[in-house]
Amino acid sequence: MVGQLTYRVLLVEDEPVLRKLISAYLVAAGYVVRVAVDGLDALAKLRTGLPDLIISDLNMPRMSGLELLGVVRRRFPQIPVIAVSADDEMPEGLAADAHFRKNGFGFERILEIMADVTSQPPRPPAPQLDSNPMLARSDGDGRYNLDCLDCLRVFSIPRDRYARRHVQWTTCVHCGTVVQYQVADQVPILPARPQVQALRAVGVCS
Repeated sequence: MVGQLTYRVLLVEDEPVLRKLISAYLVAAGYVVRVAVDGLDALAKLRTGLPDLIISDLNMPRMSGLELLGVVRRRFPQIPVIAVSADDEMPEGLAADAHFRKNGFGFERILEIMADVTSQPPRPPAPQLDSNPMLARSDGDGRYNLDCLDCLRVFSIPRDRYARRHVQWTTCVHCGTVVQYQVADQVPILPARPQVQALRAVGVCS
């Protein structure tokens, strides 16, 4: 199979040599390839434009491929994903369309998997998230918890008595995304947004 020059692939791999080899192989096959070194780097790449396919290793620092693909499946379900690992079979419960086993014997098989995955009917995109400010939730210990809707992780910020009832901005400590939030007087410990609750229910975020 020969790729199309307009077909964009995001390759997520923390091993430099393997990342270079797979990327070169896909480029030679006619694909436009961007690379990321781990899950958080991949999310940063996704902010600049969505690919047609994601190929991701599973064992990576900062954000594993397991967590990344869960985020992608929830936020961008229309993008097919291929998981890469040393395992013979795809791990149970993994949010991926296919699995490629790293065995050191070439990458011919990955082109076949890509052709099979991209020939499947596309999934519809996820509903657009609302743009209202996030409501900061008191943790009962002098800080507020916020949900990042980019990496789907929770982070905390110090309580600021001057910020009450005013829309504020901060950045997620995990991925650096700007988060808009608002603090109400005597904020109780509130549940996360429905979108985040659903993601936690399937183990995507904690």
